[in-house]
Amino acid sequence: MANTQKKTIVEKLSGILSSQGHYALIEFDSSSHRALEDLRKELKTVNSTFSVLKNSLFEKAVNQLSQKESKYKQMRDSHFPLVNKTALLTFSGDWVEGLKKYYESTKANELFAFKFGLFDEELYDTVGLNKLATLPSKNQIMAQMIGAMKNPMARATRALTSPMQKLVVILSQKSQQGS
Repeated sequence: MANTQKKTIVEKLSGILSSQGHYALIEFDSSSHRALEDLRKELKTVNSTFSVLKNSLFEKAVNQLSQKESKYKQMRDSHFPLVNKTALLTFSGDWVEGLKKYYESTKANELFAFKFGLFDEELYDTVGLNKLATLPSKNQIMAQMIGAMKNPMARATRALTSPMQKLVVILSQKSQQGS
């Protein structure tokens, strides 16, 4: 690859890393082209992209950014040099949904694993990313909270109306027996 092409790729990577607040690096091993394309297609449904990259070019992009921002310096110090095949997982929409989709798509496949990622200005390792990917979504949490709030109100309503209903049933039975 020509030197100008490499510089262009490093600049493009630097732009993606600085503009995207949420991304993860993925390690993959001996995966078929078909499996990668299927994964890309699934991720595209949640506005996420999966791009294979060269470790050395990613390291150069992070080295450039580390001169300006400390989070990249921390990333460089804790996770470099990169080894094995690497892909960049980026998110255009809801990053939680994209991370979950990736996790669900690859959890049965041991050829894919998280390396590390940056989400909401916080650097996460493999364990942290796996925990993030298994957390319930925002909609699930909201539904659980609404259900939890609704349940006591429904119980209280039943408790208050139940004795009245029983009284009405008893009085109607007594009136039918008396007539």
